[in-house]
Amino acid sequence: MNTYKYTARSSYGATVDGVVEANTQDEAVAQLKDDGYIVSTIEPAGGAHDIDLRIGSKKTKDKTIAVMCNQFAIILEAGLPIVRTLELVAGQTEDKTLKEILENVANDVAAGYELAPSFEKHGPNLPATFIESVRAGEQSGNLTIVFERLADFFRKQSETRGKVKSAMTYPVFIMVVAVVVVAIIMIFAVPTFKTTFEGMGNELPLPTQIMINASDFMTKFWWVILLVVGLTYASVQMAKRRSDDFRLKWSRLGTRVPVLGSITTMSAAAQYASTMSVMMTAGLSSAQAVDVTAKTIGNYYMGYMLASIVPDLEAGHPISETLAETEAYPHLVTEMTGVGEQTGELEHTLQVVSDYYDFEVQEATSRAIGMLEPITIVLLAGIVAVILLAVYLPMFSIYGDFNSTL
Repeated sequence: MNTYKYTARSSYGATVDGVVEANTQDEAVAQLKDDGYIVSTIEPAGGAHDIDLRIGSKKTKDKTIAVMCNQFAIILEAGLPIVRTLELVAGQTEDKTLKEILENVANDVAAGYELAPSFEKHGPNLPATFIESVRAGEQSGNLTIVFERLADFFRKQSETRGKVKSAMTYPVFIMVVAVVVVAIIMIFAVPTFKTTFEGMGNELPLPTQIMINASDFMTKFWWVILLVVGLTYASVQMAKRRSDDFRLKWSRLGTRVPVLGSITTMSAAAQYASTMSVMMTAGLSSAQAVDVTAKTIGNYYMGYMLASIVPDLEAGHPISETLAETEAYPHLVTEMTGVGEQTGELEHTLQVVSDYYDFEVQEATSRAIGMLEPITIVLLAGIVAVILLAVYLPMFSIYGDFNSTL
């Protein structure tokens, strides 16, 4: 016989922790189920855990999750039990990772486990918004409504990200082309002119000499440039992982950068409003909803400041008041949150705020790209003009010397 530690919910809704003896874990779950308990977590008393040997689990796309949630909502609305629903959705999904997760979750739920802990166990890369919404919907008995809201939420996120990604494609392409063109000129074209200039025997103009020196460095030490860029990037990423203080300051700097900073702030505001709306609809308390929402915010500083108000919310303070004190989120967000709290329509108000900031992010991104495109082209033209000037200056100097001898 083996001993297992478990956390379960009784028929009265109370959370119970304890131990049970059984030959296998499945037998332990079945025994608890017969006793009227719904198992949340169970593990060997020694603390052993199953080891997932899969490396680099692929993150499921928002669009795929949206389709899955929509399927859940439709099938549950038809009255099918959750285990059969999981099996049907697993059979319809084309995403292999998600299919495996759903099949494993279906087996766990059939054995007596709760739905949300099973998703959390088998889908560690699933968004916290999804896991916590399912948990709240399962406890409140509103799973169908929760899946409907989640479908809308993830569909909207997928569309917004797709529009921003599509808008960024052309400017990024232009910048890459600019870097490649300059590198080709400096590494392959300039050395050819260098041989010609050295054969002239005259002292080269300063711009030409600077260009030749830069070309020599790039030709001989191109690997040093790549190494410095790579080490700088790796150092920043390592510092962000190892130092919360550095990560906080770095992400805060991201909200202060001209143009892009405002886009980052508005994007965080949209994430806050849309996620909070879903969390509140699922039935979470304001403190629980804010705690989950903070984990979904893309910018670490904005998420950190949001999470910092959880203790105040647990003490009974309103969201709008504590959020305003952080001075991290736009004034409109705190004001509209306050309106929603006062009118009792917080979920709907936050959805309106989310729609507004999603539109603002798309507009601001389009304006920034509209500015970036001509700036990039002018910068590239300026670099090419400087290189051409440096190439032609020695020729002008030789031509002037030739005329003076006549």
